[in-house]
Amino acid sequence: MKINDLKLDHYSDFLGEPEIRFYTNPKNISFRRNIQKNPDGTSTEYLLKQGENGIYFFSLWEVYFYSLISELNVIPISSDLPDFITNWIKSIGWSWENVPDIISENEIDWLIEKTVLVNEKVFENSTDLVWDFKCITDLIIFLKLVKENDMELRISLE
Repeated sequence: MKINDLKLDHYSDFLGEPEIRFYTNPKNISFRRNIQKNPDGTSTEYLLKQGENGIYFFSLWEVYFYSLISELNVIPISSDLPDFITNWIKSIGWSWENVPDIISENEIDWLIEKTVLVNEKVFENSTDLVWDFKCITDLIIFLKLVKENDMELRISLE
């Protein structure tokens, strides 16, 4: 399967609500935000489009991500949690200044393993959380594609 074959947008039905984006790009293409300089000296950032500058992203509604984090049972915070999960719990979101640029391969492995288990558990037990099995399944596939293709991965609250 190729990244273009996967449904990457699990957010557009929730426009106006916070969005989580997992950005990925090949290691030989540097990650660049789409920032334009204005004539008055200020800058404007435009959201990247799929494939722009060789960058793809998986987007999901923040509530889906929050539900996933809640089901991962990561509270209390332990030292073996991925940095991006710890940052999320501590600050409820990210900015590009306070988050490691790249989610490590070990963190991707951790997220794949735990997300598969949680998705199965929620399916079997049907909790009251807001849960979208298709979104979480597509996220797992996306993360596996990132890993299999040795790509970089970043996360952002948009």
